[in-house]
Amino acid sequence: MPKHKQQVWCAILNPCAGTKRLKKDLAFIEKSLHEMQLTVEMYTTLYKGHACEIAKQLVEKGKKNILIFGGDGTLNEVVNGIFHSKVSEKSSICLALVPYGTGNDWARFWKLKNSRKSIKKLLGVLHNGEKHLIDVGCVKTISKTENTYYFLNALGAGFDALVVKYASWIKNHFFGGAWVYSFAVFLAVLKYRSYKMNIKCDQKDLFVEEPIYTMSVGNGCFTGGGLKQTPDAIPTDGFFHATIVKQLSFLHIVRAAKYLFAGKLLSHPCVFSNKLQQFTCSSEKKIELEADGVQLPACVDFEVSIIPASLTFVTLK
Repeated sequence: MPKHKQQVWCAILNPCAGTKRLKKDLAFIEKSLHEMQLTVEMYTTLYKGHACEIAKQLVEKGKKNILIFGGDGTLNEVVNGIFHSKVSEKSSICLALVPYGTGNDWARFWKLKNSRKSIKKLLGVLHNGEKHLIDVGCVKTISKTENTYYFLNALGAGFDALVVKYASWIKNHFFGGAWVYSFAVFLAVLKYRSYKMNIKCDQKDLFVEEPIYTMSVGNGCFTGGGLKQTPDAIPTDGFFHATIVKQLSFLHIVRAAKYLFAGKLLSHPCVFSNKLQQFTCSSEKKIELEADGVQLPACVDFEVSIIPASLTFVTLK
């Protein structure tokens, strides 16, 4: 038996995440846990939103360590389960991730890569991981009723959210893979039109009242399977980085796509970025929203804020 004191971990597995490779790897994962003399309580999701329910139940029972086998969407559900729970000290809850998603953008920031060869290494966080206090985003949508959602990696509004909508449809009808987002971007370019938005925050340097094509609010720097829309975002500094793209002609859209895929979006003349902690947005029409690749109900008004150092993420040393 190992000399160190073992922590109790609960694992939430999403067999439908990404390319659905988790189903094939499950026996190998169980074997690896046994060989490493690790005892983990396993919970498998059965439907959309189930990870949220499981996480809420676990933390309210006093569980402090959750290992996630899934992608950004599964991680988002777990975070929402935790923050909608009755637990007061949420920063004491530790999350770890074995990435099995389509985009794996949160994992990409932390340099977590999954292959058969790396699974045992990733499971090493249960023995001796490095803990990071991370920020969590909160978005309140305001229509007939006020609803609150949480996100870990990024919030997208407008074009960004339409890309997620199309990517979700492609995954559900065909199969996953990082290429899905690239194809979804192409489809959204053909469909989306700008809407006038009024964006305000406490900072005097951010006040927008004009047609906006898209907006990405990054806690992490990657979105859409590795694209850098908020390249300077760090999930431990207590701030968001918001990248806003003004209304574009079709020619500017094509040029902006080149900037985006080259990782130089912020140098485009129709793009500007701000570092902030809170803002409100009102749109002339209902605008599409997404959080961590999960589609949210479209709304006219929403408010975004950051909750600094509010959760613990465990990574490899």
